Amino acid sequence: MNTSRRTTTIISVIFGAAVLAVILSFIGPSKVISQFTALGWDGFSAMIGAILMTFFFWTVAWIVLMKGYGVEVPYALSFWARIGSFSVSFLTPSLHFGGEPVRALVIERETDTSYSRVFATIVAERITMMAALVSAILIGAMLAVYSQIPTDMMLYLVLISLLFLSLLSVLILNFYRKLFIFSRFAAFLKRKLPWTEILQKAEDMIRHLEKEISMAFGKHIKHTAVAFLLDLVATFFMFIRPQIYFYFTQGRLFTLVEITMLFAMISVLSSFFWVTPGGIGISEGGLIGIYALFGVSGSEAVAYSFSVKAIESVLVAIGLSLLAHYGIMNMLFEKRKERAEEAEEELKEE
Repeated sequence: MNTSRRTTTIISVIFGAAVLAVILSFIGPSKVISQFTALGWDGFSAMIGAILMTFFFWTVAWIVLMKGYGVEVPYALSFWARIGSFSVSFLTPSLHFGGEPVRALVIERETDTSYSRVFATIVAERITMMAALVSAILIGAMLAVYSQIPTDMMLYLVLISLLFLSLLSVLILNFYRKLFIFSRFAAFLKRKLPWTEILQKAEDMIRHLEKEISMAFGKHIKHTAVAFLLDLVATFFMFIRPQIYFYFTQGRLFTLVEITMLFAMISVLSSFFWVTPGGIGISEGGLIGIYALFGVSGSEAVAYSFSVKAIESVLVAIGLSLLAHYGIMNMLFEKRKERAEEAEEELKEE
């Protein structure tokens, strides 16, 4: 980890911890603990089940895509690579991204598949995940049209739908029509900035990846469609997490429109505001604001956040242990330069 990244991480941790401390001081730690324990072992087990089923179907979707690319990987290895990737993304203050290269490295080290091909399957799987998320939100938005909900809440739902739909449309159009938007942007920067040699290498690598990813929406479209359906199932288990928690703590049943609104807003929070490791402080503050729209107190919102993070933290610990087992931790912290040189040589050979 270089100095600038280490500094950024330390600052983000301090900032997030300070925000969380302020939140807890206002709402009272005892109230949060009381709400957390109200979940009970039955509720906690149900939450664990929902989170594990999400990872299960995410992994199966990725395996389907890899098979489309001719990459045969055992389920167990794929699942642990997915958990390891999640661990890095969870701890990285970078909008819940960052673990994708780690996932590709695990598969590359344990199979004879090229890094670029595995990474292309990961990007394709992230796109099918986003498509599933957008589909869930759009279904909720259509249902909301026929429901009597406040105008401002309807506006939030429409704006969130448009935001995710726009991002998804750009990505799919780019790869389906082979527009190579990202490599074209790198070429534009190469013409405008003095770092010609570095940007040329970046352009070549990005174009190569875009070609690989485009196959998911052309040659391998059937596998991509199946992966999308599997990601829809995974999204369902994400969708019902708030319902599980508040049913066991309060006996509350949200309407379909309410749970869709919650899912949409939480998706925005985790997608665009994950700027501290583990979302510490920021996610709790965001959830307080979101749940307030539905009459849920701050202590209940924070307790919900803690229940999810308690489970995810165990997965993070397992993921980091597995990365150490596969030698990825050593590679990330001691052999980053060597990895870059190998990737460049591989690109030239292909």
